[in-house]
Amino acid sequence: MTTSPLLLLGGTDPVGRFILDRTSRRRAVTVIGRSKPHRDDVAWHRADLALGAVAFPEGRAQQAIATLPIWLLDAHLPALTRMGVDRLIAFSSTSVEAKRESRSAKARAVVAALSGGEAAVMEAAHKAGIRTTILRPALIYGAGEDANVSAAARFIERFGFFPLAWNAQGLRQPVHADDLAAAALAALESPAAVGMTYALPGGETLAYRAMIARIFETLGRPPRFVRIPGLAAISDLASRMARDQAFDAGPAARDLGYAPRRFLSGGRSDLGL
Repeated sequence: MTTSPLLLLGGTDPVGRFILDRTSRRRAVTVIGRSKPHRDDVAWHRADLALGAVAFPEGRAQQAIATLPIWLLDAHLPALTRMGVDRLIAFSSTSVEAKRESRSAKARAVVAALSGGEAAVMEAAHKAGIRTTILRPALIYGAGEDANVSAAARFIERFGFFPLAWNAQGLRQPVHADDLAAAALAALESPAAVGMTYALPGGETLAYRAMIARIFETLGRPPRFVRIPGLAAISDLASRMARDQAFDAGPAARDLGYAPRRFLSGGRSDLGL
Protein backbone atom coordinates (compact mmCIF):
# COMPACT_ATOMS: atom_id res chain seq x y z
CA MET A 1 0.00 0.00 0.00
CA THR A 2 1.35 3.40 -0.95
CA THR A 3 2.03 5.95 1.77
CA SER A 4 1.81 8.97 -0.56
CA PRO A 5 -0.99 11.45 0.04
CA LEU A 6 -4.46 10.49 -1.12
CA LEU A 7 -6.46 13.08 -3.01
CA LEU A 8 -10.20 13.03 -2.39
CA LEU A 9 -12.26 15.07 -4.84
CA GLY A 10 -15.56 15.92 -3.19
CA GLY A 11 -15.24 14.25 0.16
CA THR A 12 -18.09 15.71 2.19
CA ASP A 13 -20.77 13.40 0.77
CA PRO A 14 -21.49 10.21 2.79
CA VAL A 15 -19.09 7.99 0.82
CA GLY A 16 -16.33 10.59 1.07
CA ARG A 17 -16.79 10.91 4.82
CA PHE A 18 -16.49 7.16 5.31
CA ILE A 19 -13.34 7.17 3.15
CA LEU A 20 -11.88 9.79 5.48
CA ASP A 21 -12.85 7.73 8.52
CA ARG A 22 -11.00 4.76 7.03
CA THR A 23 -7.86 6.59 5.89
CA SER A 24 -7.07 9.84 7.64
CA ARG A 25 -5.34 8.26 10.63
CA ARG A 26 -3.19 5.99 8.42
CA ARG A 27 -2.06 8.32 5.64
CA ALA A 28 -2.12 11.95 4.62
CA VAL A 29 -5.32 12.98 2.84
CA THR A 30 -6.07 16.17 0.94
CA VAL A 31 -9.72 16.95 0.23
CA ILE A 32 -10.45 19.17 -2.75
CA GLY A 33 -13.96 20.55 -2.70
CA ARG A 34 -16.35 23.33 -1.84
CA SER A 35 -17.11 22.34 1.75
CA LYS A 36 -14.78 21.79 4.68
CA PRO A 37 -14.51 18.12 5.71
CA HIS A 38 -15.93 16.93 9.02
CA ARG A 39 -12.45 16.00 10.24
CA ASP A 40 -9.69 18.32 11.43
CA ASP A 41 -6.88 15.86 10.68
CA VAL A 42 -7.03 16.22 6.87
CA ALA A 43 -5.89 19.01 4.59
CA TRP A 44 -8.58 20.93 2.72
CA HIS A 45 -8.19 22.85 -0.53
CA ARG A 46 -11.28 24.89 -1.23
CA ALA A 47 -12.47 24.66 -4.84
CA ASP A 48 -15.84 24.50 -6.57
CA LEU A 49 -15.34 21.47 -8.80
CA ALA A 50 -18.65 22.12 -10.56
CA LEU A 51 -17.14 25.18 -12.26
CA GLY A 52 -14.87 23.19 -14.54
CA ALA A 53 -11.06 23.33 -14.43
CA VAL A 54 -9.91 25.06 -11.23
CA ALA A 55 -6.58 25.48 -9.44
CA PHE A 56 -5.45 22.45 -7.46
CA PRO A 57 -3.02 22.58 -4.52
CA GLU A 58 0.72 22.42 -4.95
CA GLY A 59 2.34 19.08 -4.23
CA ARG A 60 2.47 15.53 -5.54
CA ALA A 61 0.11 12.59 -5.15
CA GLN A 62 -0.16 9.22 -6.86
CA GLN A 63 -3.72 8.19 -5.98
CA ALA A 64 -7.09 9.94 -6.13
CA ILE A 65 -10.71 9.04 -5.41
CA ALA A 66 -13.49 11.19 -6.87
CA THR A 67 -16.91 11.09 -5.23
CA LEU A 68 -18.21 14.11 -7.13
CA PRO A 69 -20.69 13.53 -10.00
CA ILE A 70 -18.74 11.74 -12.71
CA TRP A 71 -19.89 14.15 -15.44
CA LEU A 72 -17.82 16.86 -13.68
CA LEU A 73 -14.63 14.85 -13.41
CA ASP A 74 -12.98 14.87 -16.84
CA ALA A 75 -12.36 18.64 -16.59
CA HIS A 76 -10.03 17.96 -13.66
CA LEU A 77 -7.92 15.22 -15.24
CA PRO A 78 -5.21 17.69 -16.42
CA ALA A 79 -4.80 19.02 -12.87
CA LEU A 80 -4.54 15.47 -11.51
CA THR A 81 -1.90 14.70 -14.14
CA ARG A 82 0.14 17.75 -13.10
CA MET A 83 0.09 16.50 -9.51
CA GLY A 84 1.43 13.12 -10.60
CA VAL A 85 -1.73 11.08 -10.11
CA ASP A 86 -1.53 7.75 -11.93
CA ARG A 87 -4.36 5.87 -10.18
CA LEU A 88 -7.95 7.11 -10.04
CA ILE A 89 -11.20 5.70 -8.64
CA ALA A 90 -14.35 7.42 -9.89
CA PHE A 91 -17.93 6.95 -8.69
CA SER A 92 -20.84 6.69 -11.09
CA SER A 93 -24.14 4.88 -10.40
CA THR A 94 -26.10 1.78 -11.38
CA SER A 95 -28.77 4.28 -12.47
CA VAL A 96 -26.93 4.33 -15.80
CA GLU A 97 -28.54 0.91 -16.34
CA ALA A 98 -31.52 0.95 -14.00
CA LYS A 99 -33.08 4.15 -15.36
CA ARG A 100 -32.23 3.65 -19.01
CA GLU A 101 -35.82 2.74 -19.93
CA SER A 102 -37.48 5.27 -17.63
CA ARG A 103 -40.47 7.24 -18.91
CA SER A 104 -39.18 10.27 -17.01
CA ALA A 105 -37.24 12.82 -19.07
CA LYS A 106 -35.37 13.83 -15.91
CA ALA A 107 -34.28 10.25 -15.27
CA ARG A 108 -33.17 9.80 -18.87
CA ALA A 109 -31.14 13.01 -18.58
CA VAL A 110 -29.38 11.53 -15.54
CA VAL A 111 -28.58 8.39 -17.54
CA ALA A 112 -27.15 10.51 -20.35
CA ALA A 113 -25.01 12.51 -17.91
CA LEU A 114 -23.71 9.38 -16.21
CA SER A 115 -22.91 7.46 -19.39
CA GLY A 116 -21.37 10.51 -21.02
CA GLY A 117 -19.32 11.23 -17.91
CA GLU A 118 -18.04 7.67 -17.71
CA ALA A 119 -16.95 7.71 -21.37
CA ALA A 120 -15.29 11.13 -21.05
CA VAL A 121 -13.37 10.14 -17.92
CA MET A 122 -12.11 6.87 -19.38
CA GLU A 123 -11.02 8.58 -22.60
CA ALA A 124 -9.27 11.47 -20.84
CA ALA A 125 -7.64 9.16 -18.30
CA HIS A 126 -6.35 6.87 -21.02
CA LYS A 127 -4.77 9.80 -22.86
CA ALA A 128 -3.22 11.06 -19.61
CA GLY A 129 -1.89 7.65 -18.60
CA ILE A 130 -4.01 7.55 -15.44
CA ARG A 131 -5.09 4.02 -14.54
CA THR A 132 -8.80 4.35 -13.79
CA THR A 133 -11.61 2.30 -12.24
CA ILE A 134 -15.29 3.26 -12.24
CA LEU A 135 -17.57 2.14 -9.41
CA ARG A 136 -21.35 2.05 -9.84
CA PRO A 137 -23.15 1.90 -6.48
CA ALA A 138 -26.73 0.77 -6.19
CA LEU A 139 -29.15 2.59 -3.89
CA ILE A 140 -26.96 4.24 -1.21
CA TYR A 141 -27.86 4.62 2.46
CA GLY A 142 -26.03 4.81 5.78
CA ALA A 143 -25.66 8.47 6.70
CA GLY A 144 -29.24 9.69 6.94
CA GLU A 145 -28.93 11.95 3.88
CA ASP A 146 -30.13 9.82 0.96
CA ALA A 147 -33.37 10.46 -0.88
CA ASN A 148 -34.53 6.84 -0.75
CA VAL A 149 -34.01 4.79 2.42
CA SER A 150 -33.59 7.70 4.84
CA ALA A 151 -36.34 9.70 3.18
CA ALA A 152 -38.67 6.71 3.53
CA ALA A 153 -37.72 6.44 7.20
CA ARG A 154 -38.52 10.10 7.80
CA PHE A 155 -41.87 9.72 6.05
CA ILE A 156 -42.72 6.69 8.18
CA GLU A 157 -41.67 8.45 11.38
CA ARG A 158 -43.89 11.39 10.54
CA PHE A 159 -46.98 9.69 9.12
CA GLY A 160 -46.82 6.10 10.37
CA PHE A 161 -47.50 4.54 6.95
CA PHE A 162 -45.93 4.30 3.49
CA PRO A 163 -47.74 4.56 0.12
CA LEU A 164 -47.18 1.78 -2.40
CA ALA A 165 -48.29 0.86 -5.86
CA TRP A 166 -50.06 -2.52 -5.98
CA ASN A 167 -47.13 -4.20 -7.71
CA ALA A 168 -44.25 -2.80 -5.63
CA GLN A 169 -42.16 -5.98 -5.97
CA GLY A 170 -39.21 -4.66 -7.97
CA LEU A 171 -35.88 -5.90 -6.61
CA ARG A 172 -33.53 -3.56 -4.72
CA GLN A 173 -30.00 -3.95 -3.31
CA PRO A 174 -29.42 -1.00 -0.94
CA VAL A 175 -25.74 -0.51 -0.15
CA HIS A 176 -24.16 1.13 2.89
CA ALA A 177 -21.90 4.10 2.11
CA ASP A 178 -19.13 2.62 4.25
CA ASP A 179 -19.07 -0.53 2.10
CA LEU A 180 -18.55 1.74 -0.91
CA ALA A 181 -15.68 3.48 0.86
CA ALA A 182 -14.06 0.11 1.52
CA ALA A 183 -14.50 -0.89 -2.12
CA ALA A 184 -12.88 2.33 -3.38
CA LEU A 185 -9.84 1.85 -1.15
CA ALA A 186 -9.55 -1.79 -2.18
CA ALA A 187 -9.75 -0.82 -5.85
CA LEU A 188 -6.78 1.52 -5.44
CA GLU A 189 -4.61 -1.48 -4.60
CA SER A 190 -6.08 -3.98 -7.09
CA PRO A 191 -4.18 -4.36 -10.38
CA ALA A 192 -7.11 -6.38 -11.74
CA ALA A 193 -9.40 -3.36 -11.30
CA VAL A 194 -7.53 -1.08 -13.69
CA GLY A 195 -9.74 -0.12 -16.64
CA MET A 196 -12.76 -1.88 -15.14
CA THR A 197 -16.28 -0.76 -14.23
CA TYR A 198 -17.97 -2.53 -11.30
CA ALA A 199 -21.54 -2.64 -10.03
CA LEU A 200 -21.62 -2.34 -6.24
CA PRO A 201 -24.94 -3.61 -4.89
CA GLY A 202 -25.62 -4.19 -1.22
CA GLY A 203 -25.48 -7.47 0.64
CA GLU A 204 -29.17 -8.36 0.23
CA THR A 205 -31.61 -8.42 -2.66
CA LEU A 206 -35.07 -7.39 -1.47
CA ALA A 207 -38.38 -6.64 -3.13
CA TYR A 208 -39.20 -2.95 -2.81
CA ARG A 209 -42.02 -3.71 -0.37
CA ALA A 210 -39.74 -5.89 1.75
CA MET A 211 -37.11 -3.13 1.80
CA ILE A 212 -39.65 -0.66 3.17
CA ALA A 213 -40.93 -3.27 5.65
CA ARG A 214 -37.36 -3.63 6.96
CA ILE A 215 -37.30 0.12 7.56
CA PHE A 216 -40.53 -0.13 9.58
CA GLU A 217 -39.03 -2.96 11.64
CA THR A 218 -35.81 -1.02 12.26
CA LEU A 219 -37.89 1.90 13.50
CA GLY A 220 -39.76 -0.42 15.83
CA ARG A 221 -43.06 0.00 14.00
CA PRO A 222 -45.35 -2.60 12.44
CA PRO A 223 -45.38 -2.28 8.65
CA ARG A 224 -48.36 -0.25 7.47
CA PHE A 225 -48.79 0.26 3.74
CA VAL A 226 -51.39 2.31 1.92
CA ARG A 227 -51.83 0.73 -1.48
CA ILE A 228 -52.69 3.07 -4.32
CA PRO A 229 -54.03 1.15 -7.34
CA GLY A 230 -53.28 2.80 -10.66
CA LEU A 231 -50.45 4.89 -9.21
CA ALA A 232 -47.91 3.17 -11.45
CA ALA A 233 -49.79 4.35 -14.51
CA ILE A 234 -49.31 8.03 -13.64
CA SER A 235 -46.07 8.08 -11.66
CA ASP A 236 -42.57 7.12 -12.78
CA LEU A 237 -41.64 6.69 -9.12
CA ALA A 238 -44.41 4.16 -8.62
CA SER A 239 -43.53 2.29 -11.79
CA ARG A 240 -39.96 2.01 -10.55
CA MET A 241 -41.31 0.25 -7.45
CA ALA A 242 -42.26 -2.60 -9.77
CA ARG A 243 -39.04 -2.60 -11.81
CA ASP A 244 -36.11 -4.82 -10.87
CA GLN A 245 -32.89 -2.96 -10.10
CA ALA A 246 -30.54 -5.82 -9.24
CA PHE A 247 -26.90 -6.20 -10.24
CA ASP A 248 -24.13 -8.78 -10.03
CA ALA A 249 -21.55 -8.21 -7.29
CA GLY A 250 -19.45 -11.15 -8.47
CA PRO A 251 -16.78 -9.21 -10.39
CA ALA A 252 -16.29 -6.76 -7.49
CA ALA A 253 -16.10 -9.66 -5.03
CA ARG A 254 -13.48 -11.34 -7.21
CA ASP A 255 -11.26 -8.32 -7.84
CA LEU A 256 -11.89 -6.13 -4.79
CA GLY A 257 -12.81 -8.62 -2.08
CA TYR A 258 -16.16 -6.83 -1.97
CA ALA A 259 -18.44 -8.21 0.78
CA PRO A 260 -21.21 -5.71 1.62
CA ARG A 261 -23.28 -5.96 4.79
CA ARG A 262 -26.95 -6.92 5.11
CA PHE A 263 -29.48 -4.13 4.80
CA LEU A 264 -29.85 -2.07 7.99
CA SER A 265 -27.67 -4.47 9.98
CA GLY A 266 -26.54 -1.46 12.02
CA GLY A 267 -30.07 -0.63 13.16
CA ARG A 268 -31.36 2.93 13.51
CA SER A 269 -27.88 4.41 13.12
CA ASP A 270 -27.92 3.24 9.50
CA LEU A 271 -30.91 5.54 9.00
CA GLY A 272 -29.09 8.49 10.54
CA LEU A 273 -31.49 8.44 13.49
